[in-house]
Amino acid sequence: MDNKLPHYSRERLLGEGGMGKVYLAQDNQLQRQVAIKELTYQPKDDEVNHALKEARLLARVNHSNIIQIYNVHDEGDHISLVMEYFNSKTLTQFQQEAYTTLVQKLDLLQQLSAGLAAAHKNGVIHCDLKPSNILVNDQGQLKITDFGIALLASNESQNSEQTASNNPLQFGSLLFMSPEQIKLQAVDYRSDIFSFGIIAYQLMVGSHPFAYGNNGGSATDVAKRICEHTPEHAKNLMLNAPSALTDLLMEMLVKPLEQRTLTAEAIENRLKHIRTALLQAEISEQATMPLSSGSANIAGDDTGQYTQAVHTTLLSQNTQIVQPADNLQASWFKQNYKTVASIALLCLVMILFVGFYNTQEVETKQVVILKPTLADSSLMAPMQQDLVISAVEDALRQAVINTKNMYLISQREVNAITKEYPDDLNKLRQAVGASDIISTTLECDNSRCKVSFSRLVVNDNSSDNLSVKSEKNWLAPVDKFNAIFSTSQTQFASLFPEESEVNQSGLVQRPINENDYRNYIELYSQIKGQGEYSVESLTKLETLLTRSPYLYAAYGLFRETASNLYTDSRDEIHLKRLELVLQNSPPEYRYSVYHAIDSFFVAYKIKELDTAQQQIIEAKNKGASSFVLSELNAILFFSKGQYQKAADTFEEALVLRPSTTLLYNLAFSYWRMGDLSKAEDALNKMLEIIPGNYKAQQLQANIWLLQGKLELAITAYEKIVAALSNGRDLTNLSLAYALNKQYKKSLIYAKKAVDLSPKNRIRRLNLADIEFILGRVKSSNFNYKKVIDAPVDNNKYRYWLDIAQAQLQLNQQNLAIEALNKAKHLAPDNGEVAYTSALVYSVLGERVSAIFEVNKALANKVGSVWFNLPWFDSLCDDKEFELLMVKYNNQKRCRT
Repeated sequence: MDNKLPHYSRERLLGEGGMGKVYLAQDNQLQRQVAIKELTYQPKDDEVNHALKEARLLARVNHSNIIQIYNVHDEGDHISLVMEYFNSKTLTQFQQEAYTTLVQKLDLLQQLSAGLAAAHKNGVIHCDLKPSNILVNDQGQLKITDFGIALLASNESQNSEQTASNNPLQFGSLLFMSPEQIKLQAVDYRSDIFSFGIIAYQLMVGSHPFAYGNNGGSATDVAKRICEHTPEHAKNLMLNAPSALTDLLMEMLVKPLEQRTLTAEAIENRLKHIRTALLQAEISEQATMPLSSGSANIAGDDTGQYTQAVHTTLLSQNTQIVQPADNLQASWFKQNYKTVASIALLCLVMILFVGFYNTQEVETKQVVILKPTLADSSLMAPMQQDLVISAVEDALRQAVINTKNMYLISQREVNAITKEYPDDLNKLRQAVGASDIISTTLECDNSRCKVSFSRLVVNDNSSDNLSVKSEKNWLAPVDKFNAIFSTSQTQFASLFPEESEVNQSGLVQRPINENDYRNYIELYSQIKGQGEYSVESLTKLETLLTRSPYLYAAYGLFRETASNLYTDSRDEIHLKRLELVLQNSPPEYRYSVYHAIDSFFVAYKIKELDTAQQQIIEAKNKGASSFVLSELNAILFFSKGQYQKAADTFEEALVLRPSTTLLYNLAFSYWRMGDLSKAEDALNKMLEIIPGNYKAQQLQANIWLLQGKLELAITAYEKIVAALSNGRDLTNLSLAYALNKQYKKSLIYAKKAVDLSPKNRIRRLNLADIEFILGRVKSSNFNYKKVIDAPVDNNKYRYWLDIAQAQLQLNQQNLAIEALNKAKHLAPDNGEVAYTSALVYSVLGERVSAIFEVNKALANKVGSVWFNLPWFDSLCDDKEFELLMVKYNNQKRCRT
């Protein structure tokens, strides 16, 4: 790393803060990755000694939920801590990017309490416990970090006579401090318990217990409330949560130190009991509750759906159709959705399919490749373990891709189900429509691995149970990746003795240099295993393919990396690089079905839909399966706005493989074309198997809202926000209450939504509308001005609709009409534009124009329930408006 740390090679900066910088480094002696924290804090000599003593004390706290300190290097005024490297995100990032159920949140808190209990038993107090010092990886494992820095800035003997200027506790975060820390009083383990309570409350409730208002106030304001105020009881904010949980949250936040009697160990035990009780209740409920009751727990992924302001843009499902996964012949859907197919449909499909094709066509196998599991292999370096796992996994996936009558079910689809049902392979099989599941276990020492393949299929005597069809065991050298790859594919083929063409792609197989293949496996491990989709990785792949163009598997990895970079940045340069790599590929690859599929996605993403259509024809001519062609056509139809054709094609794909993703896309297609009844039917098929699916529940609630079934919608949204305090769903619940004329309740949830996303224009407009309806003119005007001050988006009609309505309420009528005309120019036939036009004209008293736009909006599938809002009250004097409400099943609208 430098002369001070000669045994380490610095790789890159991971992060930095007021106390120092953290680098990813390679331990050259032990061949492992480590994190090295270089402290910039330079205290006096006696304080350095104290810091070293406490850091070394922490090094003896060996617990799976604490980042381990391996070593401390003291160079006088320079201190470096060598620590475990944990590829993860902070708890704050994890909450923002991943949906977690109530049970999963309990699991995180249970891990946090376990790590804290271990530290406290060893006499170590963290003193700076906060979400940014808590790390969570993609598998949900949690570790506490920054003990070293916290201990530099803490002293168990602190007393109230210290001043703020020399008190090391000031290095902590005021937002998560205990009252005694803020007051500069003596602290013990109970200070960590209070900080833990703030974190747990925020995780469960969705808001900081002491941060009120739109922005929560300054850190000093929050610190003052921590010392002087009692937070609202969690039971008032967590609908249907067990009282044992809400009471525990409040017990951790008791202010008087002598009354804060909980220990971390006691909290861990209570969380364990609560989690167990919830799991048992879920099992019981799934076995007894009617599926149509809407009473199931909410679980699933955040779908990114738009919610809109009360009187503004209509509630719509803004989620794009589930995008394709980036594997050569994997499922093409990008988002990690967990929808499911019904068992009855599966049975019927298989009967019809077999009966129709009889023996004229070989049955396509839908194959799941589970990630290989590695038994304890302490003799092998962690990096080498990752590479061996990646080599075996990639070999199996490529073997499926290269087999004509096999279809590789995407890892995203598999992960979506196994995340919720980690040990239920039958549930996985039902949800993704798999015919075969391949599991792999490895037992390794420092020279070789025993590899075991198992092929699981449906038991002939039972439609619900899986059994082992065939097994293979063999030994692999750990340092020859070409050998691992080729032997893995040979052994995989022997799992299917009835198949004569396993791994026979028709591509010319050329020898690949061992170093090139090793480089590929390293990149595969970084990209697929660790999610490091970066420009640097793309460049390395490009260099590798230039040097070794017959490394066919690398093209799929390049496409996946380029696609993810494009999705994140919307920079077409990444797709142009992909296009160039495909153009320079060998003729054997360039004229293959895989190249056609790759090219389809390039064209699809940059909206060159005619080119995408041509690539589907190319894929068909080169032998793409019926299922792949159905998926590609459905995606293309949806992109063109041909929702009926998209739905019909998704139906065709479902016959070939009943899958969770396809069912959701079918429902979403019907939603987009306004056929709410068929959309609901597709959702119900999903809910028959996974009644708590978050996406399905959310879309169903939106359907009920548009149908005017307000009580059902409110009940559904309440369950959703109880499980996940997401700003979109909070706004939807606010809208439902507003349409039901429960404006005070609507205001509560509108404020919560804005508190979570103060800069969100739509949520701010929704809040302004509710305040206006309730006569809170000053507050509503403030929020309408915030809407107008939002960043300009000249190409989005929704932006101009929001601006028009805010200006209307601020009596800027001319500006409102000008903004409305811009929206009409961008989307002249859009139902939302017609609805907003009706609203503006109604408020301005232009009744004829308003009725015209109402009629147009209703004809464009805008639900009549949206005209219940006060902005349209004056239209009730018009007979034509009243007749329109009757025609569209809103007879009570104008009755007094």
